[in-house]
Amino acid sequence: MLARKFVISAVEAKHSEVLEDTMATISCVVNGLTKQLDAVTWAKPISGDLITHDTDGYLIDLGTFDSNSQTTVLTIPGSANTGDAVYTCIIQSVEH
Repeated sequence: MLARKFVISAVEAKHSEVLEDTMATISCVVNGLTKQLDAVTWAKPISGDLITHDTDGYLIDLGTFDSNSQTTVLTIPGSANTGDAVYTCIIQSVEH
């Protein structure tokens, strides 16, 4: 009989509200981990295009693994902050 390990994790997007044309930071908290995420990327609203760190003023902080969670942060330049938008946090982990 094969033993299976079930790992429960959760991704929590933190709500953030800022004025248009100002730099904004948003975070994505991943809970239920036993090790650091392998990769984290973010996708732009509407187009879904992937964001590259330090391109067009976007900055991605992968965060550090702490106990059982990791918080990644996306900094959005004021020039891209022109109205309501939903950015998507995409995580990769060989653990899950």
